[in-house]
Amino acid sequence: MSQRPTLRTVAAEAGVSHQTVSRVANGDPTVTDEVRSKVLAAMRRLDYRPSAGARALASGRTEVVGVVLPHNPDFAFSNDHLIRLVGGADQELAARGYGMLLSTREEPDDAASAHRRFTRRRQVDGLLVEAGLGGEALPALRSAGYPTIVIGYTDEQLHCVHPDDEGGAYAVVQHLLALGHRRIGVVGGPPENRLAMAARLRGLRRAFADARRPLPDDLMESGDFTTASGHAAAGRLLARPEPPTAIFAFNDGMAFGVLRRLREDGLAVPGDVSVAGFDDTAAAELVDPPLTSVSPHSVEVGRRAARILLDLLEGRPPALRENVVPSTLKVRASTAPPRPAD
Repeated sequence: MSQRPTLRTVAAEAGVSHQTVSRVANGDPTVTDEVRSKVLAAMRRLDYRPSAGARALASGRTEVVGVVLPHNPDFAFSNDHLIRLVGGADQELAARGYGMLLSTREEPDDAASAHRRFTRRRQVDGLLVEAGLGGEALPALRSAGYPTIVIGYTDEQLHCVHPDDEGGAYAVVQHLLALGHRRIGVVGGPPENRLAMAARLRGLRRAFADARRPLPDDLMESGDFTTASGHAAAGRLLARPEPPTAIFAFNDGMAFGVLRRLREDGLAVPGDVSVAGFDDTAAAELVDPPLTSVSPHSVEVGRRAARILLDLLEGRPPALRENVVPSTLKVRASTAPPRPAD
């Protein structure tokens, strides 16, 4: 059986002193970013875990961070984007010796119920809250004294981390316009994600404006991020007197529903209608045809949110309130120039 790595093992791997490794493990703010990154990388390679128990006794902390997902468990644990967010956060927390306590909705129709276990009793040092937690939930968490980072957008005066939704949507529409599409249908998201959806709409409108093309407002539909809602929205779009030649769904789940509806109607993708999504889920490369989609770099969003929260807990508040992770358009076979008019 191999021995567990020690501070000195990590130090040798990173090429630093064991005292430096100890300072990194304990969040010493005087360590440079370059050295910190080198030591954390060595910890990950060696699967080194600082003793959370010893640190907790010394600091009076739990060494645990709460993650609040204001969604029903069935949705939260089947959504690739959310799973990647949580995975990225867990990577960063584990590398710095913290555990994670995850909470989803306690009541199916009440998003705010996801936070209640943390206001009933103090179980964690701070919180990562995925956007969509409405009502008095965020103010209640602030009143309870929790340092909180929002993953997504917020109206509260809290630090937040989110992907570049506007830039990602702009890239999709710019791509479709460059292919020659003019009637682009849109399947938007639910109202609880209004700030992210508003950012994507800004990107869409900016792309049309930059191309000096009129925005087809008659081709706007909405869904709730589920495949079924994308299927239904596609049916409404296809029933228009002048249906779209391309459809942009604001997440991959709805885009998969669009693909299914087009297949049921005997329409070819991308021959008859091009389709694009958002989130670049694992399934995007596996569907037929592979889906053009925006990668929001979900793992990095989760990692950065955890990093900022831990820095905040350790006395290093971030310089920016809003932290944006760039998005990347992944062009695949589901988009192509429109069929020439007869």
